Amino acid sequence: MTDEPTQPESESGPDPTRVRYLTPDSCRIHLGTHGALHVTVRDERIYGGVYAAYAFPVAYGDQFISLLHSAGEGKDVEIGLIRNLSDFPPQQADLVRQALARRYFIHTITRIHEIGWKYGFVSLDVETDKGRVQFMMRWKSDRAVDYGRRGKVLIDVDENRYLIPNLDALSPGERADFTRIIYW
Repeated sequence: MTDEPTQPESESGPDPTRVRYLTPDSCRIHLGTHGALHVTVRDERIYGGVYAAYAFPVAYGDQFISLLHSAGEGKDVEIGLIRNLSDFPPQQADLVRQALARRYFIHTITRIHEIGWKYGFVSLDVETDKGRVQFMMRWKSDRAVDYGRRGKVLIDVDENRYLIPNLDALSPGERADFTRIIYW
């Protein structure tokens, strides 16, 4: 008789206490039923309804991407971590990028037309990669968070996200108006 703990035979899937790195040799990323993202892990199983999440979205945009499977009842299981998306065939990497884009829908601000106060909120009229947008946000530090060394992510009253990748890319006037109100 041994004192070593054993896992029940009914348990399958990755060990939740260890990091498992996914590689093109160990898995295949593909579309399954109804266009949902699927991951087939060699000698294990096919995971359906997979979603992707960044581990370090600012510093490593194409690296350290977690692939997760919803096991129902609010439980998610990490299938594994992709160290670098460029290791995967382009078609599989594109599927992961598309999944990330669905999860992290964000407007990128290219110009600030106007920033000021309205009804006790910060009011912005901006140009984004998706067109001109007007939105309001609370004047709280958790509504304008750092993005890398020089950028900001702004979160409006409806929890939409707006990215300024680099404040230095704004015109001097836009930057001065912005930092007059959002100075942290």
